[in-house]
Amino acid sequence: MLNSVANEAPWIATVGASTLDQRFPSIVCLSNGKFLYGESMYPGNNSSSAEEELELTVALVGESGSGKSTVISLIERFYDPDGGHIYLDGVELQTLNLNWLRQQIGLVGQELVLFNETIRDNIAYGKNGEATEEEIIAATRFSNVHDFISALPQGYNTNVSERGVQLSGVQKQRIAIARAIIKDPRILLFDEATSALDTESERIVQDALDRVMENRTTVVVAHRLGTIKHYAIDGRMQHTPTVTLDTISVASGLR
Repeated sequence: MLNSVANEAPWIATVGASTLDQRFPSIVCLSNGKFLYGESMYPGNNSSSAEEELELTVALVGESGSGKSTVISLIERFYDPDGGHIYLDGVELQTLNLNWLRQQIGLVGQELVLFNETIRDNIAYGKNGEATEEEIIAATRFSNVHDFISALPQGYNTNVSERGVQLSGVQKQRIAIARAIIKDPRILLFDEATSALDTESERIVQDALDRVMENRTTVVVAHRLGTIKHYAIDGRMQHTPTVTLDTISVASGLR
């Protein structure tokens, strides 16, 4: 049994050796992408294409099970598509070095994982534990959490306990944001990052998100249409004048 598992080919091939210059703007392109969970095809039976450029904030909105988080997993290459292609700056993801690719991506999700370590260690983990003190502080300033940490009796040496139980939801989210951006990713993925927060806490975290999204391609996954109205100016998505809130709400079946 163990031998058969050891000899089984991995689902995600890691043979790609290519990397890209750390340049901006960056383009993520999903072309006719499809993925199969059992007998369920995402995103439904219709092919979909989308090309997103740097400085665009792209919102994916829809009911549970509509495939929003699947798109996030495909971009991170936790899975490969069963049809279509995904590109970064015109290069197919499967040809890129997997470790390099994931270093270009920062993820903040609804279910946070904080370790039974200090705040400093939890943030440094975003850069494989090799972040400098200056980088850690810069990341926490960007995520609006530096002042809170500095006011703690032990500051950055405060142990957060298992899963961060010593912290509130908004504090954990802002630390998670700092951890996501400390490696200066070119792509940010926010998967229901504020859905578990109350209105005031969501506003505080949203302020932090706005700061870190500048100069990056950002994909925001939300269950509620109201979550993405924050990005709208005169009924249109911020930085994305061809996509309207009406278009998104109709396409996602929320009206």
